Amino acid sequence: MRRLVVYSLLLFGFCPSSSALTLQEYLSQVAKNHPEILAIDATTGQYQADIQYADGAYDAKLEHNSFSRVTGYYDGLQAAQKFSKPLEAYNAEIFSEYRISDGDFPVYEQEYATLSGGEASVGVKLSLLQGRETDKNRTAMANARLKYKMWNEEAKLAQSEFYYSAILAYLDWAEALSYYHKIEQLVTVSLNRQAGIKTRVAEGDVAEIELLEFETRLLERQSALLAAERKVQGSLQKLRYYMHSAHLPDSQAMQSINASQIAWPRAFNEAIITGGPTTHPALTAKAHEMQVLKQKMRLAEVALLPKLDIEAKVARDIGSGPTSLQDTETKIGLYFSVPFERSQAKAKKSKTQFEISALEQKTNALQRSIDAKLQERLVNLSYAKRLHKMQEQQVILSRKLFEQEQRQFEFGSSDFFMLNNREADAFQAELKALTARINVYREALAILKINAVLDHAFIQQTLTARVLNTDSQSVFETMP
Repeated sequence: MRRLVVYSLLLFGFCPSSSALTLQEYLSQVAKNHPEILAIDATTGQYQADIQYADGAYDAKLEHNSFSRVTGYYDGLQAAQKFSKPLEAYNAEIFSEYRISDGDFPVYEQEYATLSGGEASVGVKLSLLQGRETDKNRTAMANARLKYKMWNEEAKLAQSEFYYSAILAYLDWAEALSYYHKIEQLVTVSLNRQAGIKTRVAEGDVAEIELLEFETRLLERQSALLAAERKVQGSLQKLRYYMHSAHLPDSQAMQSINASQIAWPRAFNEAIITGGPTTHPALTAKAHEMQVLKQKMRLAEVALLPKLDIEAKVARDIGSGPTSLQDTETKIGLYFSVPFERSQAKAKKSKTQFEISALEQKTNALQRSIDAKLQERLVNLSYAKRLHKMQEQQVILSRKLFEQEQRQFEFGSSDFFMLNNREADAFQAELKALTARINVYREALAILKINAVLDHAFIQQTLTARVLNTDSQSVFETMP
């Protein structure tokens, strides 16, 4: 144990304290800016940036275009500025333009000519068939938001997995340390008993072979103590990973846990009883993924339509110049295009239909898998509770047998062999009861993981509430 104390002091570097590390204190440390949680938050920021990027397709734009002939017979120069703003409805675009020119232009460039004050115009472009209901830009915007929602659900799953592993590490540590303390007590009792046995052997009351038998058992227990110490050190390394903060508990707090006194949060039990969220995050993510595919299907169906676009523009020249440029001009233009075979559009639609069908089956399989795992864990939890009660009864009976055997040994009607066996049986019963108790917590924790309850928000809410079941027995009674 001295090496374990030294190791803990070196590991955590704090002065002794009388209080044990509780589950709530442990989770408070784990929830403070752990790299895995920060990585999830950073990924969330990436999806938010994707939304901004998709929305950027509808940013307003200012264009400038100009040219000047520096040599040649004609000396015309022209400058134009155009402001345009895409709109989601009808794949529309509104625009306004101002252009001005000076000098002479050849006949084939007379469209550049304006009056002395230039020409101002406004107009709009619309899609009447293909692109009217949806297009790549609108689909990209919708998909970015759906993928953001998908990630939020996937983040809940990742957070739940993380906190499950963290709490499981705490339970492993509590079990290992409690196991170590029990073996340490047994070794201490055996060492105290060894001196008495040596005295009785020297006085001739007990045969020397019984001392040899006792020392053999003692060596076995010391070996088990060393193995238990190694397991405690391994569990401490896991806690060190999750308790990344500089404010780590002192060594005494890391050594005084008792598995029978674990304060299990009441919120955990309530989440098991209520069954967690109405819709599982994994299924919600699949639902969002289905919406992405439906957006893709809409785009594929629109691609089968002919393309018919219309543009309307009103222009007015200002100033003096040719009479032909002095009237207000109104222009309406049409663009029509239709592919005859449309093989690519049909292939995209067919592929998307198969993707939707595959996702439906995957979602059904996922729902069945979640239900099956949940039912399995509920059954395991029920049996774990029953086994724990039986092991507690076994502890009581084995202690009585050991006490009776000890009295018989003191009266001389028993020997060291029987006493050691009774003692070993009582010790093994306590260890089995310890493992059975921790297994109840493990099964309950597994149910929370399957329901994806242990996300960051739930843990923070649990820590804020500060409502714990300090009576460990009530925890076992309230579990289903």
